[in-house]
Amino acid sequence: MRLTELPGTIGVEVSDVDLSDGNGVDPRWTVDDLQRLRAALDDRHLLVLRGPVLSGEAQIGFVARFGPLVPERSLWGYVSNSRPDGIIRAGPLLFHSDFAFTAHPVSCISLHALEASPGGIPTVWADAGAAVDRLPADLRRRLEGLQVCNCFDMLSEGGHRMRVAEIDPRSPRTVHPVLRRHPRTGTTVIMANAMHTDSIVGVPEAESEALLADLFAVLYDEAYLYEHHWSVGDLVLWDNVALHHARGDVGADVPRTLQRVTVGEFTPGELVPGLAELLAEKHTR
Repeated sequence: MRLTELPGTIGVEVSDVDLSDGNGVDPRWTVDDLQRLRAALDDRHLLVLRGPVLSGEAQIGFVARFGPLVPERSLWGYVSNSRPDGIIRAGPLLFHSDFAFTAHPVSCISLHALEASPGGIPTVWADAGAAVDRLPADLRRRLEGLQVCNCFDMLSEGGHRMRVAEIDPRSPRTVHPVLRRHPRTGTTVIMANAMHTDSIVGVPEAESEALLADLFAVLYDEAYLYEHHWSVGDLVLWDNVALHHARGDVGADVPRTLQRVTVGEFTPGELVPGLAELLAEKHTR
């Protein structure tokens, strides 16, 4: 097994691996190999493996080495514009961290490309930990001790900035420190994001918007992003707290299917009371 760091602060490419036996584990791996992979994820926040298409069972076999699996609709699902059971089918997604609008964001996410085209839309990641170190000293001092309100409208399709005044009152919202300790690694990460953040709590709106603009200018600086152009067989696993992710406008003309597996402490239904009813209402609209 070879580990090669990608440019910048995000990502390690994992090569010379063989997951073809169907259980998602290279039979040559040792405990030390697995510890190296886990350390690489903690240090660089994202692993990339390039290989054959894997079944859902094989993908969960690999991902389960990094924490407890979370059944969303099931243990694996599809981010797809071509499958009838696909979710997040079309449109853009602003930078965000999944379930940052709850008290317990998802720990890790894995996507595996079943359908991808050279002209397809890439996924882009921003390092919410390394950006803390790039913050100007005066901006960091202003943000220390402040909290951010994150929210999400479960009745919408997403893809735009969420605002508390505009979302369904039953939809989730929560408060996090703007700068928070990562629950596993202890590093400081930014909990505000472009999609979910309504405001900085207790700060006048104009000041809140100015602070967020200054923060996002550092966090989402294009010079520090990692952009992944998908090829069939690519498997990516990333730390959802340490990184924010986004995509451009996915249309219906270029098939795109990414098999998704999630690691975390709680299911979506446990994190969002009344979720089933909200989703049922959304689908009848």
